Amino acid sequence: MQQQSQSSIWQPLIYLIMIGFTFIAMPQNSSTYLLTRCVQAIEVAFCISLFIQYFRQTIRPNGFNIRVNLWWLLYTVLAYVLTSSTLGLTPFFNWLNIIIFLLLGVCFWQHDIENSYKYIATTFSILIYLNAILFFLFPDGLWIDHDWQGTGDSTRHLFGNYNQTGFVCLIGITAQAMYTLTTKRGVFNLFALIIVSLGSVIYIGSMTSSIGLSILTIYIIFHKFIKRPKIYLIIFAILYVLFFAIIVWYGNSIEEISLMTKFIENVLSKDTTFTSRTYIWNNAVFKIQQSPWIGYGLQDVKWNMTYLEGSGPHNLLLMLLLQGGIFLCGTFLINIIYVVREALKATNEAGVLGVVSICVLFLMSLFEAYNIGPTFLLLQLVYYSPHLSQIEHESDKR
Repeated sequence: MQQQSQSSIWQPLIYLIMIGFTFIAMPQNSSTYLLTRCVQAIEVAFCISLFIQYFRQTIRPNGFNIRVNLWWLLYTVLAYVLTSSTLGLTPFFNWLNIIIFLLLGVCFWQHDIENSYKYIATTFSILIYLNAILFFLFPDGLWIDHDWQGTGDSTRHLFGNYNQTGFVCLIGITAQAMYTLTTKRGVFNLFALIIVSLGSVIYIGSMTSSIGLSILTIYIIFHKFIKRPKIYLIIFAILYVLFFAIIVWYGNSIEEISLMTKFIENVLSKDTTFTSRTYIWNNAVFKIQQSPWIGYGLQDVKWNMTYLEGSGPHNLLLMLLLQGGIFLCGTFLINIIYVVREALKATNEAGVLGVVSICVLFLMSLFEAYNIGPTFLLLQLVYYSPHLSQIEHESDKR
């Protein structure tokens, strides 16, 4: 009982610090650099205290922990070996963040899974509501990075670049929806979160995030009427591969397909270059073909501007292929398949919802390359969803 009491005190605080530090952006200067290192030291202290607290219990890493750690080991090694610019300790601390999230999974999720989803959903709710308020109070951004890495002035919001808003909202809605579908609690907050999230991405003009979050919302509302969702997931995978091959990999051929051109211009209200993204994708594909197996490491924006003619590849798979080639991208996709397979085994509502969220993430990532580290928090939510089955059954009985 005392151990549970200590857990109930520490658990929400640790999630608030970890998730807040992971997603909240700060100006890059000497004062915030010191603050960053202080927060990282606090994270390590929390991590050590958690490990000691649960050390006496029989805890063994599961398949997800092992696979993710091996992937991040590959990611970190390739970063230090291949990157031409100075990285410092950035890749190491990125890996440390993942280790801490995985340790939280071992410590909390396996012992108090219901509250784990609750606290994660609450933390993201706070961040999303705060971000919406700041949009209203500071419509021109919280600060401006002047001449950001040689690319000109860049406006920054709570989560940094405005395009990151949809990614944060996706994880927040997923966490709250999984908790609500399982426990039948927090319905009001779920729909408030959906409304605020959709309002935020529409306000910033992110068509991709608006479509992605709308798809997720439709599924949440009508999931009871969707039979045999696995068929739809297979159809999505096929369409995704075709879309990636035709538009991203062979982007120059879009204008030759009249039906595709009409869909892009009339339905998506975009030009056939997707705001010059197809040019960037073509340059990225050219560089990938020059080093297909191991890529080029974690190159900075100046490298991207030189070789891609853009601040980044604006596509998740292209980003992974550039950073670590087929080895890194292939093993990442293997982890995705592993998580999806485990989530669908239990056939509970939360698990299927989590897989739909992964599909939405891939859809949104066709046009944006989100930070890869936080992606594994979404995968963790989905991986542990089968453990919610018992709670879901008890809620249905009540």
